[in-house]
Amino acid sequence: MQDYEFEVTIVAVVRVWAENESLARDIVASSAPLSSPSADVIRLANEGEFLLGKQATIVAIDFDKPDQDSIKLVGVERQHEPR
Repeated sequence: MQDYEFEVTIVAVVRVWAENESLARDIVASSAPLSSPSADVIRLANEGEFLLGKQATIVAIDFDKPDQDSIKLVGVERQHEPR
């Protein structure tokens, strides 16, 4: 067996309730909860793959925080109450 490392592009849609777009962008860039899955989540994914006969194991996944240039506005809903 060998260890392979891949870089993949993942798109996430993050919905933010804020006074304006600038504040919403700041919160996404600084503290959005975009983090690696837990060891349990990785273990469950691996178990599912082995049940399908795939002999490969994911050992880790790392996510980088988004930068301001990578944040793309895809929609705006106005005048609704916060959750």
